[in-house]
Amino acid sequence: MVSMRKRWFVVGATLLSASLAGCDSHETGQALPTSRLDTSSSQPSTTGRQFSEAPPVPEPLDASKYIQDPCSSLTEAQQQKFEVTSSRENNNETATNCRWNIRDGSTSAGVSYMTSVENGLSNIYALNDTGHWDKGYFEPTEVDGYPAVYVEIADNRDQGDCGMAIGIRDDLFFDANVRTRAGNDACKAAENIAFAVLQTIKDDA
Repeated sequence: MVSMRKRWFVVGATLLSASLAGCDSHETGQALPTSRLDTSSSQPSTTGRQFSEAPPVPEPLDASKYIQDPCSSLTEAQQQKFEVTSSRENNNETATNCRWNIRDGSTSAGVSYMTSVENGLSNIYALNDTGHWDKGYFEPTEVDGYPAVYVEIADNRDQGDCGMAIGIRDDLFFDANVRTRAGNDACKAAENIAFAVLQTIKDDA
């Protein structure tokens, strides 16, 4: 069996609410979607095969507080900057999630801590080796020095839908995704959300 570690990368960005113009709204009482990066049921077999590994996380972060309370991943000041109007939490056995509605409801942003993926980001890299993301996208990057990947199983970026995963430990990553109107830069918005969440966790260390 080949052990797999996780690593990812994304670029830090200025927190501008204008760049968040891109996410579906979710009405009160409506169930929130779980992360589209729930790969816990898609662990590739490591028997007799060497898989790619994600870059190592340079400074692991303790996100236990935010795993328990994902909606606190954005501070009040950050929510004001992004013009958040409401938030909803939806936790399950594979992840803890929060989704924020932005401004007039045409945009929403979500964060999911993927607690059930033992190999962290490296699981996403290994799945890429199997062709899992071939109909979507897999684009390594970094956010504020942390390994990350723009990744989804279907490519709807031209429709205002973009997601990325950010490694905060070698065995843990969070998914940041934004849904907005077509034509808006949802990937930049997802990066801004990821950067903000990293700042929240680091400032609490």
